[in-house]
Amino acid sequence: MILSTGEALFDMISVDVDGRRLFEPVIGGSPLNVALGLSRLGRDTAYLTSLSTDMFGDRLWEFLGREGIDRRFVVRAARPTTMAFVAIDAAGQPNYAFYADAAADRSLTEADLPTVLPDELACVHFGSVSLVLEPTASTLHGFLKRVGETRVISLDPNIRASLIGDRPAYLARFADVLARADLVKASIEDVEWLYGETDAAAVAERWSLAGPRLAVVTDGGRGATVAVAGRSRFVPAVPVTVIDTVGAGDTFQAALIDRLADRDLLSKAKLATVDLDTLEPVIRFAAAAAALTCSRRGADLPRLAEVRAFMAERGL
Repeated sequence: MILSTGEALFDMISVDVDGRRLFEPVIGGSPLNVALGLSRLGRDTAYLTSLSTDMFGDRLWEFLGREGIDRRFVVRAARPTTMAFVAIDAAGQPNYAFYADAAADRSLTEADLPTVLPDELACVHFGSVSLVLEPTASTLHGFLKRVGETRVISLDPNIRASLIGDRPAYLARFADVLARADLVKASIEDVEWLYGETDAAAVAERWSLAGPRLAVVTDGGRGATVAVAGRSRFVPAVPVTVIDTVGAGDTFQAALIDRLADRDLLSKAKLATVDLDTLEPVIRFAAAAAALTCSRRGADLPRLAEVRAFMAERGL
């Protein structure tokens, strides 16, 4: 089992209809998308969050059940659901404006955390807004420290800079979370915000010596750089006609975890010895899955059969 933790929200996506600007509510949240991607790829997946008892929270609860995502670690709270208004630019890149004051998913407390985890739980995924907004950020940081001793920790910072009011405090927390992670995936935009750098290989190599055994930096339509033990390799992206990039990074993360599990590598011991030759096909699969998501509107993450067919069509 893989447990994803964090926000569960609605993306209000800007659409033009007959000359009018409207917003379409679409279920989202980066860690929730990762759980969705894993479930659609056939993995036993659970989610940890606090959901509102409002009508949006009810829709999120039903969505988890419909997608086969285990809800045993979900709590309900009489608080509003987070809304993220999204505008897509000419390149298909999303721009976000969050409305999350006192929302359910940012209000997770230690009392909401499970005291006992199932033996079959192999990996816990953390990231995005839930590493920023309190009290959830501190709650999940403490949870990570507890479970990181025995479970593989996956991390995607997926930075939303508009929500980070105290940059030094965020950087300090990120450094601690990174040191405890076993695998980390970040975009080149995340890296530039964190360090003012755009050298994906240098950052991935540095990260792979600073805690995580496996580090990946994605660079949109160019491709991804994977590093282990201070050595890196670049894997090009799969060319595709881009509709938008919403959910592409989450798709990559889910596919990365899925392929590691498929190769029986999703353990601390196995990751400690993994090499670049073994990882290259894993990254190629993740890149293909992300490209497929980019070819569709919104965070419509693919199923395993779809990724395999997509790769076969392209001789990958």
